[in-house]
Amino acid sequence: MDAVLKTKPANVFLFLKGSNPAYLSEIAKETGTTYVYITHFVSKLMEKGFVSVEPKGKKKMVSLTEKGREVAAHIEEIRRKSE
Repeated sequence: MDAVLKTKPANVFLFLKGSNPAYLSEIAKETGTTYVYITHFVSKLMEKGFVSVEPKGKKKMVSLTEKGREVAAHIEEIRRKSE
C-alpha cells in the first residue's frame, strides 16, 4: 500500500480529519513526523487548497478545507479496502 499511498502524508490527512483543527506541533507528534516535515508539508497543502492555516498567538492552527476533507475521506476509504 505504501507504494500507492505514502504513509506520512496520508497520516496527516487522517489525523486532521479526526481532530480538525490542530497545531503544527500536535500534528507532528501524533503522526510520528518532525515539526520541520509538517511545516513544509502544510505549506504545500495550503498552496493546493487542502488546508487553511490560522495564527493563534505564536502557534498556527491547521484545518482541512472542504477539498482536504474530500481527500481525507478517499484516503480512509482506500485504507479500509486494503485491510
